[in-house]
Amino acid sequence: MHLGHADAVRLLAANAFLTAARSIATMEAMQVLAGHTGSPKAVRRASKRLAWRIDLTSLAGTAALLALLAAFLWWRDMAAAALMVGLVSIGLPARHPGSLLIAWKDRTVAWKMGAAITGLAAAALVYLLGGGIVGAALALAAREWGGLAATALFAPRRTPRDPLPEEPLTFADFASRTEASSRRRLTYRIGKSALVAMFGPFGNIIARTGRGAHLDRRIARFVPRHRGSMALLALGTVVGAVMLLLVTTEPAALLGAAALARIGASAGSALLWWNYARSSVGEEDDDDE
Repeated sequence: MHLGHADAVRLLAANAFLTAARSIATMEAMQVLAGHTGSPKAVRRASKRLAWRIDLTSLAGTAALLALLAAFLWWRDMAAAALMVGLVSIGLPARHPGSLLIAWKDRTVAWKMGAAITGLAAAALVYLLGGGIVGAALALAAREWGGLAATALFAPRRTPRDPLPEEPLTFADFASRTEASSRRRLTYRIGKSALVAMFGPFGNIIARTGRGAHLDRRIARFVPRHRGSMALLALGTVVGAVMLLLVTTEPAALLGAAALARIGASAGSALLWWNYARSSVGEEDDDDE
């Protein structure tokens, strides 16, 4: 089956919906656990048990949301999009809880390189064999497993903190990091959406470049700082996404709904963990864009 332009748009939307589901249904487990590299064995074991419970719950919650989304898309006669959502979800366990297996390693470079090489190889195979929409979606899912494998095989061990943490992690540690990460992602996604609206495809490049140059910190002042405003942003964007899907089944509308869903999910996550907000400086966030 030939992969046309409309199917490519649907595939991008399916992946965006996946990141939206992860944003609202998961917590930052791996990044928090990584901070206990080198801690006493008993402390590390207790922290790992809690991280695994959190990540397995995250996996179940994300899978449930994606199943509901696929059912909704199927009901709206968007069978191809529903199928793509299900197929790209095959990569989800590589993140939750798979990433906990490599929490003690520095994944910054290895994961991205592994994901990129796996994605390119899988895409080339799909092109040569004519895999169509199924092959393209599986190639996208394979990127996550490639990143996990590359990190496990080639990434160096993280440098322990000084001083070493001597107390096991608590739920509040995971929740506060999740709230901080949600705000950073929300800032990035609002900025990216504005740049794409102004500059088209080049806006995505500008947004990623600006992320490295801390442009998102300047945009942060536009992110709601009050619970009510954040709730309105989350509700408004999610309602907008649903309305787009109800009004039309065009691929462009599907992609627009996915973009709104990602903003709404990030805002919803920040709102969900609002009471755990505190000064939280992490090493790196999950780059799911």
